[in-house]
Amino acid sequence: MQQNQDIKGFTILELLVVVVIVVVISAVSYPRFNSWKADRELNQTAVSVVSMINGIVSQSKRGSFPFVQFIATTSDEGGETSFETKGMSQSTFVRQQADILNSNDCTKSGRVWDKDKLHFINKEIKVNFVGTSSVCFSKDTSIFKSDKKLNGNFIILCNKDIKDQICTTDETLLKTPAYKIEWNRFGNVTKKKME
Repeated sequence: MQQNQDIKGFTILELLVVVVIVVVISAVSYPRFNSWKADRELNQTAVSVVSMINGIVSQSKRGSFPFVQFIATTSDEGGETSFETKGMSQSTFVRQQADILNSNDCTKSGRVWDKDKLHFINKEIKVNFVGTSSVCFSKDTSIFKSDKKLNGNFIILCNKDIKDQICTTDETLLKTPAYKIEWNRFGNVTKKKME
């Protein structure tokens, strides 16, 4: 008896060629995927920070809080940064107004905030300073203060994997991906990708 020789299938050589093609495509696309993923995560954090600042300024302009604060805190080693916002009620603001007006920054530790941590996020990213820095806005824009670390009215967010402890403010030396978030006394906030 004769067997039927019409058996269809792939040869081992054809399977090896397909596997080699898949490996080559994966090897070429992996670095680009990692770069895209890092940029995506950093962009998401930048959007969240812009949203936090816009949200707290909006609450101030609507009258919920006459005085508000945005705070960024980094670990001493860099790599982990938390962002939070706080609000001060009208009665608390009136009691502390003289101190607020005479102070050069808005990070004074003795200051009482009615709403601690209205918004809070914690991300593994680096910024352009080490420690704690803040900026404060008032309802009528008459009070706008930031400490020395945010004196340029901006913050730069960069990838946690950079070798430096902080993100540089020199755009020519900055490793991408990085985002610059700027604001002014009127609460206008912009996000710009650094390239």
